[in-house]
Amino acid sequence: KVLSPFHCSAYERFCISQVMCSQGFSAGCHYWEVITKDSDGWAVGVAHEVIGKRDKLGRTEHSWCVEWLGPKKQLSAWHKDQETLLHKDKPLKVGVFLELQKKTVSFYSVTDKEMLLHTFEISTSNALYPAFWLYTL
Repeated sequence: KVLSPFHCSAYERFCISQVMCSQGFSAGCHYWEVITKDSDGWAVGVAHEVIGKRDKLGRTEHSWCVEWLGPKKQLSAWHKDQETLLHKDKPLKVGVFLELQKKTVSFYSVTDKEMLLHTFEISTSNALYPAFWLYTL
């Protein structure tokens, strides 16, 4: 299922330049893509609805993401405030594949073909929501 950008909530949810979609998923497989080529700093991921107003994606046990940021402009995967350097070029588009039965979320670099960036095992039965963070807002 492809998400429409109109399903994403406005700024009142967070105190930082982050947004979480109002549509969550608790069963099935879901895929969406985010165009990242024009942003200098971003995170793309999923989060529980319990993520705090000031919590940045990947910095809590309630969210998982890939992120492009830092003085060296590097790609990282984040969960529970633990960074995994991915040693990959900046993706022009990020694909997110959420498989709730398998309890995984996978991130892909999408150009002419898909290249796996990172897969997280998720240990939750709560609904997960697509979420995005932008450095430049």
